[in-house]
Amino acid sequence: MVLKVGILGSGFAARELHLPVLSRIDGIELSAIFGIPYEDALLLARRFNIPKVTDDWRSIINDSSIDIVLIATPTYTHKAIAEEAIKAGKDVMLEKPITLTVKDGEELVKAYEAGGIKLMVAHCLRFWPEYVRARELIMAGRVGEPRVIRAYRLSSHPGRWFRFQELSGGVAVDMSIHDLDYLRWTFGGVKRVYAIGGIYSSESATSIDHFMATLEFDNGAVAYVEGSWAMPRNYPFTTYFEVSGTNGLMAVDNQSTATVEAYINNSYYRYSPMMKDAYYLEWIAFLNWVNKGVKPPIEPHDAVEALRLALSINKSIMEGRVVNPSEVK
Repeated sequence: MVLKVGILGSGFAARELHLPVLSRIDGIELSAIFGIPYEDALLLARRFNIPKVTDDWRSIINDSSIDIVLIATPTYTHKAIAEEAIKAGKDVMLEKPITLTVKDGEELVKAYEAGGIKLMVAHCLRFWPEYVRARELIMAGRVGEPRVIRAYRLSSHPGRWFRFQELSGGVAVDMSIHDLDYLRWTFGGVKRVYAIGGIYSSESATSIDHFMATLEFDNGAVAYVEGSWAMPRNYPFTTYFEVSGTNGLMAVDNQSTATVEAYINNSYYRYSPMMKDAYYLEWIAFLNWVNKGVKPPIEPHDAVEALRLALSINKSIMEGRVVNPSEVK
């Protein structure tokens, strides 16, 4: 059976991450696209052979022939659009973050649970091959008991609506939420967060565009997490993950051809690159859920908890104190 997909959004996520993948997956038909400005959606429709173009997202959600919708619109629209899609009985792939507030995220999860549909939030590090391989090695005890963790995600400023905290949530909510979700998935719950940061890029109006945070996990491990939109315009997008444990250290970064490096028991290991990217793998996981009932390795409530951690960072910065994530409602 061919599943018809409606695309909501014509920005970077839809254009560069999702559509190139969807266009090469068997059993998928790209049926319609919504975007503002309309001209952007029209260009994508031509590029990916999408027959219907509209500036009314509801016309896609209310189209009974469409099975799945991708919601890759600005964050501040996520809840309203996703709720409408759930009411219309569509299965939903929703770009991260799930919403801008924990309350809205929890309400969306309740709507999903009552709606009888599939809702997956695109936290792609759960599918990034080298991050997945690193987690497998960690969970297998290769580095021993995790003690000290570092995660960086650094970029120039994306501009546009990301400049405003009330629309994007700042760099912690929009970008570093990837690392926060991965750390929680791998190392468990966080009991304390302390962060410093603020507005450091001339591109920002009100958004917190750089932070440095310390997370203390329930199991006693500590993590240093840094996120930035304050890098120079020509700075390459840079990510780094490192875990040091009682048996050794492991590191992953996006500047080393997707290679995992490990230093364990006085030996050096190098795990080679893998060819299928995270965006392809997350869609395959979602489609296996839709077609075969096989749940993916992320639930909607996981996306809410990642958001809670990101908002804990913002709260710590704004209030100048240590925050227990349970405070963030």
